[in-house]
Amino acid sequence: MPVNLTVNAISVLDIKLIGSTQERYRLLLSDSVATQHAMLATQLNDRVKSGQVRKGSVVQLIDYICSTVQNRK
Repeated sequence: MPVNLTVNAISVLDIKLIGSTQERYRLLLSDSVATQHAMLATQLNDRVKSGQVRKGSVVQLIDYICSTVQNRK
């Protein structure tokens, strides 16, 4: 079922646990126009574990950092 997001709303399309030494979550985010992968800050891992953030959640980005990895932003 398509979702009509309000302005500045971002939905979580997928969450994957990555990393073997340190627990990290990679999110696939969408504003219904474009998609972007993102790494969740480790201090927010409890939000995924508690189910507060899961597939289909709508989140608000308050702060983010854009990093270059393998010559890609």
